[in-house]
Amino acid sequence: MSDDLRRFILTSVPSVPYLEAILQFHAPPRAPRSAASLAAVLYIGESAAQALITALAVAGIVRKLPHDAEDRHEYAPADPAMAAMIDRLVRAYTSDLVGVTRLIHDATQRSAQRFSDAFKFGKGS
Repeated sequence: MSDDLRRFILTSVPSVPYLEAILQFHAPPRAPRSAASLAAVLYIGESAAQALITALAVAGIVRKLPHDAEDRHEYAPADPAMAAMIDRLVRAYTSDLVGVTRLIHDATQRSAQRFSDAFKFGKGS
């Protein structure tokens, strides 16, 4: 895995469910998805799916379909560089599922540890 893809995963993919949501929007035929349809394929609650969709929209990976009664979103990377990086991420995940998920989990654990460490007090406190 290249250094720039590794950096992208560490800085831009906060969880495996987030990655799985990207994969769902990226996969052919790239059909628009609602929170309910994403929840069904990821086996998560609809509110969790909506949170993922919101995060993907903020990141510039998906966009809301205008005038859509079902509140569906479609795959629409903000720029060609983002689209290319996501294509590379999908290929990396397809060829090295364990390596990519381990990298995401390791980053998540490090963030949690740093947060936890912020609340630890030394003996002299």
